[in-house]
Amino acid sequence: MPTNKSHIICILHILQEYSDENHIIPMREIISKMRAMYGITIDRRTVYGLIDELNLLDYDISTYQENNIGYYLRSRVLEPSEVRLLTDRVYSMGFIPQKQADSIIDKLQSTQSIHNRRRYRHIRAARIQKQENVELFWTIEQLDEAIEKDYMVMFDYYDYQADKTLVPRRDKKYLVNPYQMVCANEKYYLVCNYDKYDNISHYRIDLMKNLEIVSRKRKPLPKDFNLKEYSNSLVYMFDGKREEVEIICDNLMAGEVIERFGMDVRMVRIDEKRFRLCLNAPPLGLKFWALQYIQYCEIVRPLWLRDEIKRSIKMNRYGD
Repeated sequence: MPTNKSHIICILHILQEYSDENHIIPMREIISKMRAMYGITIDRRTVYGLIDELNLLDYDISTYQENNIGYYLRSRVLEPSEVRLLTDRVYSMGFIPQKQADSIIDKLQSTQSIHNRRRYRHIRAARIQKQENVELFWTIEQLDEAIEKDYMVMFDYYDYQADKTLVPRRDKKYLVNPYQMVCANEKYYLVCNYDKYDNISHYRIDLMKNLEIVSRKRKPLPKDFNLKEYSNSLVYMFDGKREEVEIICDNLMAGEVIERFGMDVRMVRIDEKRFRLCLNAPPLGLKFWALQYIQYCEIVRPLWLRDEIKRSIKMNRYGD
């Protein structure tokens, strides 16, 4: 039997579970649910007082005096549209194992009334089937701890083979200085420094296994290194030295360019049909993007990248 002090929690739970702006609970229903769910017999005056206390504690509860029907929880941690957006986002992240994705979505939907949860029953995204890394969330927690404490980490790193299996890239663990975790291209990366070298690199977290925190202080980031700029460059998918890349694009590519590279990208109108796209990025990453849209894009510089694309076109395996 709940104590008198817990009655306020029981009232709150009833409002969270069963009320929203389209499902206002009359006083008699609150009293009935208190008895049915918790075995508590309670009078109207006590319910009035408990709801007043909840409002004083910043729970936004609409009362009978406002709506002439009853009571409902007016605002929640997440609004229904936010839950919908986050649910779709979690399902679209193919690196999250299905079981854990379902668990996250259940937690998101638990912020809503039982009535609003019905909205989400039909949401099931088509996910590309991959080998699931059950260590993913544990790895993320370990990386968070290492980054917070300025420690190094070591891990095994895996690659897919033609037979669809994951195999270690090498026998020896990678020892790195971790700096940031970044989501890009529907994947989750660790931005870090491979300890043997001075450059910055990145690794997919879902391809890491057997991660260990090493009780050695990590190297500091170079003073001139722009972590935000590097993180943004992950949209190019490839690591490597950044260069100024100039591409002439047909105007119909404007939407694709903004979707891919963001609103801060430099786009200069040439004429009614074309614009100039200027990027500071690892060129090899842009090579594959430009080949994908070869009919609508022309790389102008650097010249070596332009020549590289010409060679790729000449090697076309589908040519006559």
